Amino acid sequence: MSDQTMEDGKKGKVLIVDDEPVNVKLLEAYLLNEYDIITAFGGMEALAKVEEHNPDIILLDIMMPDITGYKVCEMLKSSEDTRFIPIVMVTALSGTEDRIIGIRAGADDFLTKPLDRIELNTRVSSLLRIKQLHDDLINQRDQANLYLDLAAVVLLVLDEAGNVRLMSKKGYELLGYTEEEITGTDWFDNYIPASARQAFRDLFGKSLSGESDHESYFESPVLNRNGEERIISWNNIVPMVSNGHVNSVLISGTDVTERKKAEEKIRRANEYLDNLLKASPIAMLSLDSNRNILTVNNNATNLLGRELNNLVGRPVSSIMDGKDHLDFRDVKDIEFVFIKGTGEKIPMNVSTSVVAGNGDENNLVITMQDRSELRGLFITPLTEDVHEDVMENGSELEPGFMYLVDCSEKGDAYSVFSYLVKQGKPGLCITRNNPENIRVKYGLSRTPFLWLSKNKNRSQQTMDPAELFRIHPTISDFINKVNDGAILMDGLEYLLLDNDFISVIKLIEQVNDTIMASDSRLILMVDPGTLDKKQFHMLKRWMRLLKKGFVSGDGKQSLN
Repeated sequence: MSDQTMEDGKKGKVLIVDDEPVNVKLLEAYLLNEYDIITAFGGMEALAKVEEHNPDIILLDIMMPDITGYKVCEMLKSSEDTRFIPIVMVTALSGTEDRIIGIRAGADDFLTKPLDRIELNTRVSSLLRIKQLHDDLINQRDQANLYLDLAAVVLLVLDEAGNVRLMSKKGYELLGYTEEEITGTDWFDNYIPASARQAFRDLFGKSLSGESDHESYFESPVLNRNGEERIISWNNIVPMVSNGHVNSVLISGTDVTERKKAEEKIRRANEYLDNLLKASPIAMLSLDSNRNILTVNNNATNLLGRELNNLVGRPVSSIMDGKDHLDFRDVKDIEFVFIKGTGEKIPMNVSTSVVAGNGDENNLVITMQDRSELRGLFITPLTEDVHEDVMENGSELEPGFMYLVDCSEKGDAYSVFSYLVKQGKPGLCITRNNPENIRVKYGLSRTPFLWLSKNKNRSQQTMDPAELFRIHPTISDFINKVNDGAILMDGLEYLLLDNDFISVIKLIEQVNDTIMASDSRLILMVDPGTLDKKQFHMLKRWMRLLKKGFVSGDGKQSLN
């Protein structure tokens, strides 16, 4: 294949333009064997032939009767479709001024009449090679853009000032602008929200200086034509070097707005589910249809001694004893053995419930309790010595009820409780206050106390407020051991620091059910100011209100 032929052996197309037929015939004779020849005999005809044949090179005379070769050259070079067609000005004019005019019009080369055949072929061949290289680059660019457009990738090239040099079709569609509207505009000022602008600029600056990782990943909002934000995940930030100097940055990204919205919905759903799980005083987790762990609440991670990321996504069988198997059915209070993060095997009391998942799939919700912690504390009932002056007062609270006392009242619940136990009733005091101080103040030497505290004390029975689920078994165990008992519970506000209100309400419901089925009574001390109106209403609806005056000089009780 000779230098004069185009790619794949195809001949190049040469347009010869001259108003003198003899000159046209001469040039045609010189080039006919190597190229396909197109002829025109005037400026206007030349423009028409260019549009019709799209030649690879033009040999253009300057002096023509309709419009000059300069004008034809200027018109072709100003058009996006024809600006890269090489134009050789063929003229008898040889002055410097004539050449300057031709250069300003966009001419690529000059040949002076009379023409030398070898020089003509050499010039044409050289310009066609350059044209071929340019066409190859354009084809490669178009093919790359096609691939990028098909891949739905946002390709962005920014110059040193942060102006847009190039963007793929996906980027224009995403922003709602045309290529002409975006090219040359400031990327940061026009398309990045103010809240994210400086961070993006900083990263761009580091990329120009070579400080950032070329494969760094970050997400940033962009503003479309309607002022709406779309989230783009940017990666592969590549500095583009020219002559040893970074003069632009190439960034590729993907629109992840819909994915983010879906993730946010999932996050909110999981958050809602997690809040429901947290409302339970016991550990809970959920499984997908493949028995992989979907969600885990904090109590479960603490119970299993594992981090959240060590649980979510793994098969539940991997944290269970090898012989155990969970079925997708509703069951209550069965024993399974789970493996803690330390490798310790612990027997769990398990209940399962099947719930609807995505599509036709079901999920399984599992509640777990360490069997060694299921029971509450064992309280040994003791009674105080009977005080005759208290017996004479005859103060009494009807058994089978819970009584609510406002802790701001002067005749406080501790006085009520001490009167009851000094009548010989077995009592249990659950309190946030130091038991020793209460014993001294109210003269209670034998009554058992349960101290709500995170600090373990060898001389006192204590219970962490996070162990909410142990309070009811403790009270239930005590009630089952006594007749005509009295219980004081103070520290509800303290329990609310580690547990949500619904969990505490459920505890009170459990305790109330136990009290109503017994011959004992429970006094609950509450500061109404710590609860809102709705919460206080929910709390008091099961109870009788005990007001000051119950324990007074005349021993009268006041019930509401």
